Amino acid sequence: MIKYIAKRIVQFIPVFLGVTLILFVLQNVVPGDPIKLIAGEKKLDPQTEISLRAAYHLIETDENGEPVLDEAGNPIETPMWKRYIQYIGGLLHGDLGRSYQQNGKPVAEILAEKYPYTIKLALVAIVIESIIGIAAGMISAIKRYSAWDVGVTTVTSALVAMPAFWFGMLQQLFWGIFLKNVTGGAFYLPISGAGGPHAEFVDAMYYILPALTLAAVSTAYTARIMRSQLLEVLNQDYIRTARAKGLSRKAVIFRHALKNALIPVVTYIGMDFGGMLAGAILTETVFNWPGVGFETYRAITQRDWPIVLGSVTVIVVVVMVINLVVDVSYAFLDPRIRFDGSKSE
Repeated sequence: MIKYIAKRIVQFIPVFLGVTLILFVLQNVVPGDPIKLIAGEKKLDPQTEISLRAAYHLIETDENGEPVLDEAGNPIETPMWKRYIQYIGGLLHGDLGRSYQQNGKPVAEILAEKYPYTIKLALVAIVIESIIGIAAGMISAIKRYSAWDVGVTTVTSALVAMPAFWFGMLQQLFWGIFLKNVTGGAFYLPISGAGGPHAEFVDAMYYILPALTLAAVSTAYTARIMRSQLLEVLNQDYIRTARAKGLSRKAVIFRHALKNALIPVVTYIGMDFGGMLAGAILTETVFNWPGVGFETYRAITQRDWPIVLGSVTVIVVVVMVINLVVDVSYAFLDPRIRFDGSKSE
């Protein structure tokens, strides 16, 4: 197990370097001068501009941090390859750079403030997805061609075809506006914000609509995968053998079929959870949720590339770790799977 985990971690290195290299190059080829973005409408004096370029590693500096000048007395620009090495060195020390638009605030500090909101929202959404999706898929498979099966298929088809931002706005209109008007304000759900910096129990109502929106499409896919996989497993020879031995239908499903059927479901839920932790930009934007997704959206609109690059870098690491956890979980669901990724006969 330890050997397998170590091997996977080593495989992360080229993926991480490749993704960060692509993002870094894209950041540097996008039109626009970072220093002008920082200054905005203000006109900087030459000395201040040089100091900012040195601080953001855009020009060469000596051991004392002073700009290195060419023969004509102009600062020498730092080559892109050297800036990338400096950026990777900063990442290894937890430095994700500094924001262009937030007075040079460290990106790591910005993301640390936003991630608790995204994590809590993702946890609520993944619980909804896991419980409802797996249960609906199981019942749909067990009661195949019944009214329940038709209902699950219809609902999941509608959810899969529905854009997340539109579904979120429909919920805002119904639960936050229409219902509030009908009940005279006696009952309604908050349609924006997170309710407070600590998200205490009294603020839990703020999580309902964004969590349902975030989990809606994923729940539909989970139910479909669960249904198809359980139906496939129930037709396997070892299931027929278990039934022939006199085991009850309930015992066959929960003791033998369920674990094998869950493997693709766990894969999907794990990858989806990684995506949720990365910050659901559309959902967080619709509900003005103060998480990483909304912060990334604002950074893109403001061309605050250090935040965009830093958040995507964190996303890559989170997704790789989640994938590793999912892979390791296979061995607990199916004893035939070894930690080298193979199956025993």
